[in-house]
Amino acid sequence: MAGFWDFLKGFLPDSFIKVINDNRKIIVKDTEITVGNKTINDPETLSKFFNAIANFKESESFPFQIIHQDLFKDYVDYENVSIQEKQSLSLLKENLSSEEIECILMARRVHLAFNKNDKDLAKNLLEQLEKNYPSKGKKVFNLIHAGYFDELIIPMISICKAQYSTNSVEKFREFYNDILKFFPTAIFVSNNVDEESIKKEILKRLRLKRIPFIKIHSIGQINVEKVEKVISSLKEEKKGKFSITDNRFVTPSGMSAQVLIISIVKNFT
Repeated sequence: MAGFWDFLKGFLPDSFIKVINDNRKIIVKDTEITVGNKTINDPETLSKFFNAIANFKESESFPFQIIHQDLFKDYVDYENVSIQEKQSLSLLKENLSSEEIECILMARRVHLAFNKNDKDLAKNLLEQLEKNYPSKGKKVFNLIHAGYFDELIIPMISICKAQYSTNSVEKFREFYNDILKFFPTAIFVSNNVDEESIKKEILKRLRLKRIPFIKIHSIGQINVEKVEKVISSLKEEKKGKFSITDNRFVTPSGMSAQVLIISIVKNFT
């Protein structure tokens, strides 16, 4: 990577090189590059920068974080997410911090890659999302991918405005942070989640008051089978206290998937 640093030093001021070393993160858009609190928007410099990325794209890793190793060809699509979701993003920008918006934009980009069935791009973007936002990146993606973001979170902005005339932004941010910490009506089953953990999360939600249903989202036959075993066990233990709706489908990439809905019939103790 020495050659890459030599290249950067050839056209970036020393102050930018220091910021890159300190921050290890570069945010790239089609019209500017942001390094820490510094911005590059000179067209000639931008062109040189993207050429540098192209020259070093085969390297195993960059000496800083970017959205994707092939960002020089991908950043335009990333920007298009904000065009496609202009109205909802406009509302979110009025109510969330810039860091939250960046995370949401990147998660939407991952979602777009999955929808286009671009497996390699989706995988790489998801890994970078988790690296950039380890405590919430995957959670935000799950909410978007399952439809909860548009169906629940964005409408809550209007609800907060109607209920809290003076501090609606603060109330919405509290709601959003609570959702990221614990989402009561949904469980997302991944490969690293075992049956015991799934059962624990289900029971935690079943004990909550005024929760009419729980949706369990699983992708991949192994994860679907884990949920089946847990539900079979719960049916024996909690007879008559809930009903099940089992929705099966196949993803665009050909993977088995399931959205299992648990409807609460009787209160749990």
